[in-house]
Amino acid sequence: MFANSAALQRSLLASHSYFDLFDYPLTLAEIVRFRYRIDAAAEGEPSFAEILSALSMPRVGQSRGFYFLQGREAVVDTRLRRYRIAERKFAGARRAASLMRFLPSVLMVAVCNSLALSNAREDSDVDMFIVCRRGTVWATRMVIVGVLKCFGLRPMERAVSDPLCVSFFISEDALCLEPLALPEGDTHFRYWIVPFVPLYAVGGVYARFIAANRKWLAPEIALAPRSVGRRRSLSRPFVTFPILGLLRRADGIARRIQLSLLPDDLRSAMNRDSNVVLTDDILKFHLKDRRREFETRFQARLQEIRATEKVWAVS
Repeated sequence: MFANSAALQRSLLASHSYFDLFDYPLTLAEIVRFRYRIDAAAEGEPSFAEILSALSMPRVGQSRGFYFLQGREAVVDTRLRRYRIAERKFAGARRAASLMRFLPSVLMVAVCNSLALSNAREDSDVDMFIVCRRGTVWATRMVIVGVLKCFGLRPMERAVSDPLCVSFFISEDALCLEPLALPEGDTHFRYWIVPFVPLYAVGGVYARFIAANRKWLAPEIALAPRSVGRRRSLSRPFVTFPILGLLRRADGIARRIQLSLLPDDLRSAMNRDSNVVLTDDILKFHLKDRRREFETRFQARLQEIRATEKVWAVS
């Protein structure tokens, strides 16, 4: 049971306010999974029924199984339209993951960003997050990016629809992403991580990834990660080990080659903050990182919630 229904309603309204930034109404199951917690101690661990009851407030509307901020009914049609677009893009992501798993250095391939929420636009890239074995991130990226470039599947190529954006690689030694969060608050980064859709994962790496990030994610988000089914690798042992060794030996060379080809804008932004991070364990190429913008907009909405508490709080 939750201790304070007004506190729960505050958090539910905060959840809707965040996702409304992206025209994304929520189902009841998603509200439970993505609930933003302003005061976890006061809210406790409410049940589905208690959350459903708390949603009966003037500033939240409901239609066709979706909940949204009152007056924003149009986002339901937007979500359904983007869902159909996302289904097509997911098909391409699954094909890519089924090929990437042949590379023995790849431990996990996950869909991230708007596609992970099935909230993709027609011009959206297929954003993927890749976890590699230690000592192989640069070599793994060089192989994957090289293959994508050969087939015109990189975002800058635009030779085909739904290009693959592989701009975030980490090694199994850097599973905790908290050091990349903005020090002043990073709600968007938290919500960027939680919806990950793992398409391929071996060695329990997804469970390890969630465990490594649970502590810093959970205070604000009611963390309920996806499960990932067991998938058998198609790589054979007598092929896997020699290739893995080659990738490790080639990692330093791959690093030097890719740094020498780095565009000037990325080179100037490299390791200055958490937008573009290039180390032996993390390759993050997010030059146009909008986290600060989203944090500012969300915090403004939180201030409005606090200022107008009497309007929607339970009497």
